[in-house]
Amino acid sequence: MTKLQSIKDKIEQAYDLKHASTGVYRKWQDEYRVEVNKISKNRNLTDSGKFKLKELLAERKTVELMKLSKTQQDQYRSLLVEAQKEARKVADSKPAAVDKAIEERFDKAFGELKTAVMLAIPEKAIIILNEFVEGTEEPALVDKVRAEFSSIIAPVVGHAKREDKNKLIDLFEHTQRKAKGAEIIEAEQLMEQAEGMSGQKFFGLAVMERVIEVHAEAQKYLNKPDAFFEEYPGTEKINTVMRTEEEVMLESASEID
Repeated sequence: MTKLQSIKDKIEQAYDLKHASTGVYRKWQDEYRVEVNKISKNRNLTDSGKFKLKELLAERKTVELMKLSKTQQDQYRSLLVEAQKEARKVADSKPAAVDKAIEERFDKAFGELKTAVMLAIPEKAIIILNEFVEGTEEPALVDKVRAEFSSIIAPVVGHAKREDKNKLIDLFEHTQRKAKGAEIIEAEQLMEQAEGMSGQKFFGLAVMERVIEVHAEAQKYLNKPDAFFEEYPGTEKINTVMRTEEEVMLESASEID
């Protein structure tokens, strides 16, 4: 597996997690509604007792939802952080070394290019320089042109028309990109993609509109569960699978005599 493929795989995994978030929530919501319905259909409970039990259930299930959200988002952002780290390593890497014989031939041609540009009129100098850049494939060698670009064009830029100067700007930017090489350019793009995804809200509007039926705090904190656990310390330790002692006692006290 190439380095770039590893980065792409992590970004794709993160995307899949986010894309599946609506389905994950719906499954959780269906299970929540079953419990609400169970309370509603319990003929042994008073109406006020049912109301209070639903409130307690909503509080417990909100904590459960926050745990689910945190687990999902931690995994999501961990993948993107790793993708960014790997992409940064590739983006910061140096171009591959060039065969010595090829580099020697390039250096000779490069020297001749400088002389040709110096003796040419601006329009011709741009054509010569552009052809040289296009004819050089190795990023490490193109980087040599990039490094000396200002000194190469110095003899002609003073006489160049505005149109020619704009062409030189475009050529320099093209030289910069080519000096990086396709792999580094793609790594930079992947890094930006991962960074952009990190800044997105995990759960979309469809979920945010539905979650209000559970609890106002569920809607407020669904996309920022860490803030929820900071606001309500200790709740992360609650066993949300089991009913709380308060729920058990309330159910008993709410039974119709």
